[in-house]
Amino acid sequence: MKQFLRAASLALAVLSAPGLCGAQAFPSKPVRIVVPLSAGGPVDVIARALSARLTETWGQTVVVDNRPGANEIVGAENIATSKGDGYSLLMATDPVISQNQFLFSKLPYDPVNAFAPVTRIAVANMALFVPASMPVNTVKEFVEYAKQRPGKVAYGSTGIGNVTHLSMAWLENRAGITLNHVPYKGLAPVIQDMLSGQIEAAFGAVSVLDQHIKAGKLKALAISGAQRAKLLPNVPTLIEAGFENIDANFNIGLFAPRETPKDVVAKIAADVQRIVRDPAFRERYIDAYAFELVASSPDEFVAYATRDRVRQEQRIKISGAKLD
Repeated sequence: MKQFLRAASLALAVLSAPGLCGAQAFPSKPVRIVVPLSAGGPVDVIARALSARLTETWGQTVVVDNRPGANEIVGAENIATSKGDGYSLLMATDPVISQNQFLFSKLPYDPVNAFAPVTRIAVANMALFVPASMPVNTVKEFVEYAKQRPGKVAYGSTGIGNVTHLSMAWLENRAGITLNHVPYKGLAPVIQDMLSGQIEAAFGAVSVLDQHIKAGKLKALAISGAQRAKLLPNVPTLIEAGFENIDANFNIGLFAPRETPKDVVAKIAADVQRIVRDPAFRERYIDAYAFELVASSPDEFVAYATRDRVRQEQRIKISGAKLD
């Protein structure tokens, strides 16, 4: 009898040990994915498609909770202060991954230690575009055009400190040109003012620009990334254009609160990787937006974020951007 009780106690201790059965039992209730951006954008679309597939995979409802505001800080803070059990997740982009700590003097959470990176899902490479009437057809011609008009070529961004601003400021620095920055609240007004002749250049998401380029109203000079975009196969990469040290992109990553058990993080990462690598999902939600699939492991995401903070600190310092 004593031997039986001893064995039962040992079995109970093993089953109760943290992390040993957490992943097997997860999830046992609904899961929430916070998106710190407005509904309807590409990040939100991917989050909703992913939530639907995870609902099927897990047999538990996975919902998207949009909490936009303050350069993704509102949504990030919500997850940073949530229980670390895997039932609250965050799908965010570069401000959370690596930028906000350099754009703001103070954040309501620790930007490095508040989260457990789960997977870097994709990278969105942006294109440098200009009006179709502009007498340049390559990045080198654009740089020469700007050098002949120092401070007079106006470019639009989707806001101070936004990736569209930081990318153009980085191009200015590397190419030795001086442009006139005009910040907007979104890419739509940037395109509108470019079409009306108010500005002459900008970086933007390929999926948004595609229709205007095909209509002959805008032209893309080059796109960031190692490969050409399927939506714009005739547009060279910045590397092909002779500017291999220019990055113009943003990343989409999934996070959990820091205290989330490692085995639960690993399970979420594996299931998300399996979904986004599925050819049908990839074609509809990754390739259709000219995104580049990454689907990293948690450790790979940690390593990337560590490297990227160094890069973003330099870019933000050069741009002079501050958001407080």
